[in-house]
Amino acid sequence: MPEGGYMQAIWLLVITLCALVSVGMLSWRVRQESRRLAGALVRIEALNGTLAALCAGAVGVDRRLSRLEKQGRDLGYRQEAIENQQQGEQPYGEAIQLVQQGASAIRLVEELGLTRNEAELVVMLHGMKEAV
Repeated sequence: MPEGGYMQAIWLLVITLCALVSVGMLSWRVRQESRRLAGALVRIEALNGTLAALCAGAVGVDRRLSRLEKQGRDLGYRQEAIENQQQGEQPYGEAIQLVQQGASAIRLVEELGLTRNEAELVVMLHGMKEAV
């Protein structure tokens, strides 16, 4: 073989070795990235499970919150009804006290705004005297 032929063969061998080393390094790098990708996929699946659990829990919390809001509104309505009822009863309680202190039906009408029939009934039920 001529001297130039050896040189060409050596260069070809060097280039082939470099190509093999490069392919080997690329292969190693691809395997390394594949492992990283597999780990990332495992973490993604775990996060998906966690997210699904959180969403399911949020639905339950939302239902409980809606129920509590409704109960709060219902309690508010009931409290308002009781307060209105107590306000409606207040003149009668005061009228009974006045009658027990000797007030007449006319005084109940004038001071508390009761109708004459209401005032006379309170006097008849709780008074010592006859209604005027």
